[in-house]
Amino acid sequence: TMKRFIQSLLAAVGLCVSCSQPDVLTPHQFTQEFAEALKKADPELKVLVVEDLELKIVAANGRDFTAFLNNAYDTYKQDPKAKDETIQRFVVSNLETIGVVRDGVDRKQIVPVIKDRPWLEETRQALLSRGAKELPENVYVDLNPDLIVVYGEDSPKNIRYLGTKDLELAGIKRSELRALACENLKRMLPKIERHGADGVYMITAGGDYEASLLLLDSIWSDNQMDVSGDPVVAIPTRDLLLVTGSANPQGIKKIRQLAEESITKGSYRLTQKLFVYRNGRFNEFEGN
Repeated sequence: TMKRFIQSLLAAVGLCVSCSQPDVLTPHQFTQEFAEALKKADPELKVLVVEDLELKIVAANGRDFTAFLNNAYDTYKQDPKAKDETIQRFVVSNLETIGVVRDGVDRKQIVPVIKDRPWLEETRQALLSRGAKELPENVYVDLNPDLIVVYGEDSPKNIRYLGTKDLELAGIKRSELRALACENLKRMLPKIERHGADGVYMITAGGDYEASLLLLDSIWSDNQMDVSGDPVVAIPTRDLLLVTGSANPQGIKKIRQLAEESITKGSYRLTQKLFVYRNGRFNEFEGN
């Protein structure tokens, strides 16, 4: 979860929160503990530590899978007291990935996910490093020169990104994908809340798809955010959305600073660039 880090950000936008941190496990210690948790969850698995934050998992049927624990470790560091909960959540996600049996794509669970453009090549290289012989053709569209939108099938513990074959099997046209995914997102999200004051806000909506809110035009049109000028946003991670106005220099400075700090601490990193909403689109904000 982003709980601990979100608390510090709430303090930064005007809500004071104090908390103490326990000792933090090293990457090596975390990897060992995660491996033990996996073995305990499914004793039939063979779990090998390749290096810090990387495991090779071999199932009883011989199927193998490489688990990278970077996001799990980043999430743990944000709230070390919730270590057991964090490890359990990521263990379940890995078990779901390795043992999944699919009956096709559930149209009602397709959601849009914003990624930075390098994610495509990084994912490709990660798969190649695991020895993948066939690379999936991820379905994506451009949001702007810096960001893309990929589509995934959401489940309680995991998300699976869709490829062109998935769309063909489900009979879904690319032209209808964004509208379908955005409608699903609106239905699945809990209440969207705004925190902060003085024209600098943090938007929360459950902790997984805050960045994807950029795709819901109803939020950004007609100055729904009540900011000075055009809405300017920062999305340093997928679950953190900061907003101010283009005519608020102090607000711009504030969210730029918070974005720079957040991208070094958060998991599922995106970008520290700012984006402005004009003419129905988000493009890079180059002002001060």
